[in-house]
Amino acid sequence: MSTPAPRPSPIPVNIITGQLGAGKTTAIAQMLAAKPPQEHWIIILNEFTDTGIDTLTLAAAAQGAYDLRTIPGGCLCCTGEEDFRRQLTALLAQPPEHWPARIVIEPSGIAHPGVVIEELRGFQRSGVVQLLSTIALVNAESWADSQSFSSLVVEQVDAADVVLLSKAELVQSQVHESFMAWAQTLFPAKRYAGVCEQGVLPAQALYPPPAEHEFEIRLRPAVHAEVHSGSQPHAHAPDEVICYLTWLEQPVQAKVLHLLGRQACGWMIPASLLFDVSQLELMLADDALWHGVERFKAIVRTGVDRWHLLQRWGQQYSIAPSTWRQDSRIELQLAEGVTTEWRGWHTRWQQMCELCPVS
Repeated sequence: MSTPAPRPSPIPVNIITGQLGAGKTTAIAQMLAAKPPQEHWIIILNEFTDTGIDTLTLAAAAQGAYDLRTIPGGCLCCTGEEDFRRQLTALLAQPPEHWPARIVIEPSGIAHPGVVIEELRGFQRSGVVQLLSTIALVNAESWADSQSFSSLVVEQVDAADVVLLSKAELVQSQVHESFMAWAQTLFPAKRYAGVCEQGVLPAQALYPPPAEHEFEIRLRPAVHAEVHSGSQPHAHAPDEVICYLTWLEQPVQAKVLHLLGRQACGWMIPASLLFDVSQLELMLADDALWHGVERFKAIVRTGVDRWHLLQRWGQQYSIAPSTWRQDSRIELQLAEGVTTEWRGWHTRWQQMCELCPVS
């Protein structure tokens, strides 16, 4: 009886997104210049035209084996979507011994990265690729001039799990500090935030830790920082309790946090579970349910290719589409001195879930 061939390891994939002029091509050129010469990489560039100028830039920097593929049309999520899917399908249809050691994808500066991530999730489900990180580059010069980003830049940052201040060498350290303070307020919390100088991406941005990173719950970020720094007279580290739950046979992680007389809980929920958006809207509108709740934020998957951001503060609430595509996350913070039985909230979220037909 013959032994079945071992399953090939999935191909690691990085997405480098960001606004026009953020330095995406420069960053990929630095990656190619530093890669092991014996590794064969494939770079997929989404350019607005078919002139191929960026491919010339990358070719001049590449070290060892590489393959540059271009998808013209300006946006992988619409005009180039079919070409992108066709190229990936053809690439992965080859025998595993011909697979590349890495794939790096650069959507154009006007592309919506959420759709690209969703496409890759389909290939990831079949075990042929592994999306390591989606990196959003934010141009330091734009950040220095104005912190009011276009809706497209907001989408790019929202979809990423890593955010970097690019061209950071062109601005003063105060801009770095301002950027990092802003990055710490993002929801869901980014896996890594930092700076990129001369196009060199930090290793922590490209390579996630072996185990899935812990998510954070933030109680009033400025005060939370003071507690950890010990600047408050009665400062102490927060008490944290991590719970592991099972909903529809899917593992769910919940973290309960106690700090400064407050309680909070965060839930990390696999993307294989869908939330009922109509139930969520009814829940947000029920004032009685939110008595004693100081803050509520959630990004949840509500359809095969739909995600929503939900927020409630005081008597106001909002629900809007989101480009986040990693997992569903919920954070709920109680007012000072208020306590609750978290099991009831666990049950409430679970009752809104169903297994996604295509996870």
